Amino acid sequence: MIFFLLLFLLITLKSINICTNENHFNTNYLSIENTNVIKGIFVILVIFSHSSQYITLDSVYDNPYSSFMKFMGQMIVSVFLFYSGYGIMESLKKKKFSYIKTIPTKRFLKVLINFDIAVLLYLVLNLILGTHYDIKTTILSFIGWENIGNSNWYILAVLVLYILTFISFFPMKWWNDSKSLYIYAAFFTILSIGFVYFEMKMGKQSYYYNTIILYALGIWYSLLKKYIENITLKNDVIYSAISALLLLLLYLSYNNRSSFGIESYSLWAVCFTITLILFSMKISFNNTILSWFGTHIFSVYILQRIPMMILHYFGVTQNHKYFFIVLSIIATICLAHIFDNLTGKMWKRIAS
Repeated sequence: MIFFLLLFLLITLKSINICTNENHFNTNYLSIENTNVIKGIFVILVIFSHSSQYITLDSVYDNPYSSFMKFMGQMIVSVFLFYSGYGIMESLKKKKFSYIKTIPTKRFLKVLINFDIAVLLYLVLNLILGTHYDIKTTILSFIGWENIGNSNWYILAVLVLYILTFISFFPMKWWNDSKSLYIYAAFFTILSIGFVYFEMKMGKQSYYYNTIILYALGIWYSLLKKYIENITLKNDVIYSAISALLLLLLYLSYNNRSSFGIESYSLWAVCFTITLILFSMKISFNNTILSWFGTHIFSVYILQRIPMMILHYFGVTQNHKYFFIVLSIIATICLAHIFDNLTGKMWKRIAS
């Protein structure tokens, strides 16, 4: 696996741009173009993570990869939740209540239906491969509470967070000024924390909920962005001091991420994400391949296990584990392209 990581690193570094001029920053660090590339980087890490679940990593060349992924853990999805919350809040600030009204249809329903189409594909694949799930599990898989071989926790989290966003910010219809947004954001944060503890009480595994707070972090960053940038982007001295402090917090929070349950892991997740955002103020990428992955994040995330399951069924994982990863990536790209093309046409017809 180390060779895949090295190749991936070369592709990433090839397009890197670093602001080396004194007191010069990448002010477009949260632009769609820049965030798509970063999301592309992380969704490829998700592919690596998922593919490694089907193979045995026992080679000396796999050890560096295993160490790296142990460090990353659930942070491979951190930017997805942060950027989602940030993007939602940016739209709310610009479009006000008119945007709130679109969340149930253009956000929640669209994601749910696209997800259910993907679940149907897994259902058909399971029938072909002879894999069986009980009726309850199959039904609950359509809302992401359970799965039938597909990835589901992230979709469940996003769907619930969309609902909580709609509930929290709906009062914008009657009270809509700069102060009210902070109150709505605080209410949303409380609800999202409540959702985390609900999943904990329901016995869900920790990966279902231990990064959910990052969506709220994105909302708060959007609200406080002006104040943060006024301090952080003032000059290189202040930026370097803040960077050093965050790196220290990152180190401490990582070493103690399991010390106090969900609270300590959430602190680690927040420190990791903020550090990444801080670095993106100085570093940017311009890569067509990574940008493609970032713009097709949903389909890549939800469909990648289809080729993995098929190849595993035919024994490729046992005899040709690295070839399995290559084929999985190629097949995922093809499936994602077809899926987004067809669903895109479907939604255009519905909207017309």
